[in-house]
Amino acid sequence: MIIDERTYTIAPGLLSEYLAEHLRVALPIMRKHLGEPFAYFTTETGELNQFVHLWRYESMADRETRREALYRDAEWLDYRRSTGERGWVRHQHNRLLKPLAGAPTTLAEGRHDAR
Repeated sequence: MIIDERTYTIAPGLLSEYLAEHLRVALPIMRKHLGEPFAYFTTETGELNQFVHLWRYESMADRETRREALYRDAEWLDYRRSTGERGWVRHQHNRLLKPLAGAPTTLAEGRHDAR
């Protein structure tokens, strides 16, 4: 299992607008290809104006297959183009995380608190 951690730094003052558009347009497209997101967050301290989302995959091959399908979707490509034209995203940082063997984690069982 791996977790794809995707962090986007949004232009100051535009985070609410970006998130509304993302949830309305991008998330349904992403769900169609990637499944349910593991978690969505915004930052409250440290580097602000950030949106973080986590996606769970069974393997690198699983991630590659699902993301390739996403990037073949015309609606997704239109969304990416439109967000680029609006200049909302200032920076993007992605990390692939894997659980530490032998360490306790609820991620391996797929449980998380959906509060």
